[in-house]
Amino acid sequence: MVGVVGDVRRRSVKRLFTLAALVAATPVAAQESQPFAPDCSAIAATLDGMVTEGRTMGASTLVYKDGEEACFAVAGDAEREKSRPFAHDTLVQIFSMTKPVTGVALMQLWVQGTFRLDDPLEWHLPENAQTQALVGETLRGEAITRAPKRKITMRDVLRHTAGFSYGPWGEPQNAGDRIWEQLAPLSADKTLAEFSAAMAPVPLLHDPGTH
Repeated sequence: MVGVVGDVRRRSVKRLFTLAALVAATPVAAQESQPFAPDCSAIAATLDGMVTEGRTMGASTLVYKDGEEACFAVAGDAEREKSRPFAHDTLVQIFSMTKPVTGVALMQLWVQGTFRLDDPLEWHLPENAQTQALVGETLRGEAITRAPKRKITMRDVLRHTAGFSYGPWGEPQNAGDRIWEQLAPLSADKTLAEFSAAMAPVPLLHDPGTH
């Protein structure tokens, strides 16, 4: 087993990145008046709870500040078959590492006043102005859509509540999956701008802010 991060369910990852985004969104002035100090006991309790509830087989958290270790907490096993616990030098397979980098860049732009968290996404990516929500399909398999109950916001994009599809996992399960396969937004030959243009026509699976 290479590592345990791949075993963490998507909702756990979303929760952790939401927490990171909230921390990053704290105004600079507030951060300076209240020096950062991680609550290591709370971090450890969270990891223990994730293991106890069966959301992951094991996990570790390392917090560094000013070049020094501020907190290290572990729970569960790094290798289930050998009951091997986590250590500082445990190697794990990590996914979605573009998210923290992108999140930090966005928060820097937010501090500069470039955008607000509740700005509609279409103000910055106009192609999303016509994005629809999926409600069903016709007998011929064509998508039945409607306008979402509210616009997608920048906040939704940061906390993964925009309602976007991740595409089919295996065989297409609905008309939205078939549109995804046709437009292939994540195709490796697409630029970032082309990805956004291809993603916008894919129907949302949920109304923004509901999932």
